[in-house]
Amino acid sequence: MIIQSLCRYYDILAEDEDVAISRPGYSSGKVSFALVLSPYGELTYIVDLRSDDKKPRPRVMDVPLQDVRSSGIAPYVLCDNAKYVFGVEKFKRSEFEKKFLKPSSKGTSPDYTILGENEKEVVLIHPRSRDCFEAFKARQHEVFDSLDDSGIRAFLAFLDTWNPENFSKHPKIAEYADDLLAGGSCVFECGGVFLHGKPPVREVWEKYCSNRGDGDRSTAQCLVTGQLDTVARIHQNLKGVAGAQMSGASLVSFNDESFCSYGKRGEKQGLNAPISESSMFKYTTALNYLLAHQDYRMRIADTTVVFWAETSGTACEDLASFFFDPREETGEDSSAESPGSATVRDLQKIELIGDILNKVRKGQKIHAADVGADPDTNFYMLGLAPNNARLAVRFWHVDTFGNFISRAARHHLDMEIVRGDYDPRYVSVYWLLRETVAPSSDNKAASPLLGGLLMRSILNGSPYPVQMYTAILNRAKVDRSINSISAGFIKAYLLRLARAGSMNLTEDLITVSLNEENPNVPYRLGRLFAVLERAQADTNREMKSTINSKYFSSASTTPAVVFPVLLKLAQHHIAKSDWGFKTTQNIEETLMGVDEFPAYLSLEEQGMFMLGYYHQRKAFFKKKEEVASVGE
Repeated sequence: MIIQSLCRYYDILAEDEDVAISRPGYSSGKVSFALVLSPYGELTYIVDLRSDDKKPRPRVMDVPLQDVRSSGIAPYVLCDNAKYVFGVEKFKRSEFEKKFLKPSSKGTSPDYTILGENEKEVVLIHPRSRDCFEAFKARQHEVFDSLDDSGIRAFLAFLDTWNPENFSKHPKIAEYADDLLAGGSCVFECGGVFLHGKPPVREVWEKYCSNRGDGDRSTAQCLVTGQLDTVARIHQNLKGVAGAQMSGASLVSFNDESFCSYGKRGEKQGLNAPISESSMFKYTTALNYLLAHQDYRMRIADTTVVFWAETSGTACEDLASFFFDPREETGEDSSAESPGSATVRDLQKIELIGDILNKVRKGQKIHAADVGADPDTNFYMLGLAPNNARLAVRFWHVDTFGNFISRAARHHLDMEIVRGDYDPRYVSVYWLLRETVAPSSDNKAASPLLGGLLMRSILNGSPYPVQMYTAILNRAKVDRSINSISAGFIKAYLLRLARAGSMNLTEDLITVSLNEENPNVPYRLGRLFAVLERAQADTNREMKSTINSKYFSSASTTPAVVFPVLLKLAQHHIAKSDWGFKTTQNIEETLMGVDEFPAYLSLEEQGMFMLGYYHQRKAFFKKKEEVASVGE
């Protein structure tokens, strides 16, 4: 299902001329340099294709298909790194000494020629680097010997006359030697044109791809198309998944014989999960396209999530991206250091989101005019997590775009809570998960388990994971405070339990802001704790040891033990305060309906306690601001 959906998406993108996606026989490559050749095959100069950023980034280009490299020698066509193009390689000194200075089992040291060295690195030519260059040269001749093109003739002449020993002596190479040896790929240019982009070159390459090795490949019924076709033995690597290898990782692979069925090993290993060459190309190209574009991906804990709709337009993805990574005019960016440090967001989109939330709040159906796309369009979300050289599917969700928007909007409505002026209105999944991690922790990553569970709850509209609820409650107890994000999630968790009929509370008692008429005892006790805390602060704001630092955690768990002590302490604070009568009045009003203090509060009741505490504190701040504005 996943691979079939990605193949369909590739077909949609390939039909759109405005979408830059690789066609069969090509792949997206990161290119750092262009080697400019004269008509006679001389290297005249080198062009740096990288960006001008503080940390230069390679240019992404469509190059001849680059198959997965294993431990063997496998040269690419018209685009490769310095080891293949020049026959030279750079090693760290420790690696060089281990590999080349230690005698082999035969008692001899490997043959090598040092071109340059310093305390940390060694540049050299060795038998394998020579073999890589010779294989690269042979591959280019194999593909292009029959082509009569001036640029290709110059390219082949360069390879035929190149000697790896000339690398350190060539005046044009000296400026970029270190960067070339760092692993960046090179393409070739002649007459002001990249060779891999010339129509005659592309025609020869595509013909070569369609004819190569058909007789040596296994054929079987493709799992995706159902057609009898050539089976892909090794699938292309997928790049861009956070935490995976830089060279890429596989979604489908059988690297060990123990993973293979009987008789389906070696050249026939692809028969373990027969997917045709064309289907393999489509799904890997489509997935790499999604991973390479920030608008189609996001990070949740250790999981990289990609999402797409079955349309070549971007309206669905733009809206979906906002719902999971909302950034407001005050700013919130999941990649930033804090929820309030992002760039300015399109105000029209903010208004659009508000309109959608209002429709969902009223129970109205989402229409195409509301979201800028057909709400019946199929929409997909795929969560991928690194697992050594492979990728694990954390979750897979399929729905219509309209249903997805409704459930994502419902999540934000459930999270809605009274907040401060600088608190985010909409909270990203990333920052919600960060609430489960202690600020003092060296590892700021949230639990991978929580990320997957939270996404399933949002996408399915089901109750939120109790593991995350417990983690946020524990954080509040340890920190002895609760912010708008944690309070919003506690409210959302309780609201969904009430909606599902899983607790003895109705939805109307779980509110956005303070509800003074709420008769729920844990809620009133949370309010009471805020009142007693305020009474102490009014008496002595310089006090180091407060009831919050001593009793917050125990008050939210075992109120029968703590509150009699707190009420007794409050009498001392009231006696010293000029506003003691007001505090007494607040205490009496808050305790109305509380016949006795419960011995113990359940997890759900602890959440109501936290919610009452948060609401009451926000109400105090609001009154203070109103008094200040009247004074002005």
